[in-house]
Formats: sequence, C-alpha cells, structure tokens
Amino acid sequence: MIEAVFFTLLAAYGVYASLILIPFATSGPLRSFALSRNGDLRDEIGWDSLVQSVVSIRDSLPPDQRQHLGILVGNYGEAGAIEILGPRYGLPAPISMTNSAWLRGYPVPPPTTLIIIGFSRDEANEKFASCRLVGHNGNPEGIRNEESIDHPDIFICGPPHLPWTEFWERNQRYG
Repeated sequence: MIEAVFFTLLAAYGVYASLILIPFATSGPLRSFALSRNGDLRDEIGWDSLVQSVVSIRDSLPPDQRQHLGILVGNYGEAGAIEILGPRYGLPAPISMTNSAWLRGYPVPPPTTLIIIGFSRDEANEKFASCRLVGHNGNPEGIRNEESIDHPDIFICGPPHLPWTEFWERNQRYG
C-alpha cells in the first residue's frame, strides 16, 4: 500500500515537472502553464529572431569590418542562441563574460568590430569605442523575457577602450 502511494505521488510529480520543463504544446493552456513557471524556457523564445537580427546586422557591415567581427553577449541565454543557431549562418562563436564562459576567453586575434547584445547603451558606450544602436532583441510572439525587457538593444561597437587583456580581467559577469 505504501509503495503504491509513493509511486503514484512520484508519477504525479513527474507529470507536473515535465509540464513545466517541456513545451508539449505550441499554444494553449499547457504552453501558458510552462511559460508562467519557467523563466529559462521564456528566455529561449526568440532565439531564432535574435540570430536572424545578428545575421542581418553582420551582412550590413562592410567587408573589412566583417573580417574581424566578434559577437559579445551579456548572458548565457544569448550565448546559447548564437552558439547553437549561429553556425548555420556562418556566425562566429559568441564571446561571453558570464560565469564559466568567461574562462574561454576571446578570439585571437581579438575582434576589432563587435556586435554587442545584452548591454545597456550606457554600458556599451562606457566600455567600447564608437557604439551605435543597430537593432533590437525581442520575439515575434510578444513573450516578455529577460532579453526583450532588460536589454533589448543591439549595438555595433569598436574594440574595448581598454586593451583586451585588461578589459577581460576586469569584466567577468555572474548570472
């Protein structure tokens, strides 16, 4: 009897957890349920449109800027979008200062032109040369997530004001 109750509760919890973690439906109440309880899942919505925006921005650059291009991202969600979906479009690997991704460092030679995602305008201007707003990060479904609310702007910038080694040492992020 105790075993039956235990396994019934275990199965019920498994169903509940899977409804939160796995998007079984593309619309409707199951999707709404999962999105309302899983912020990381919400943050994955819009990855395709983010990558398409970055591809369009890259393609709009003159050849000399494309040749030494890096994509600097502000968090692991943006890094995941570029890392997973970007190779299909020939995008370089993301440069990320967040958590353990910081340990990977930056490309050698360092990029001279950066597409910057996940930074505020003030932070981009403070840390990098010649920044200009070139796009926005959002999603066509209107899902409110970290990327669309907290840092929706995409910038093109020159290199950091500091030398890359010094910039990298001073700018590890945790999140």
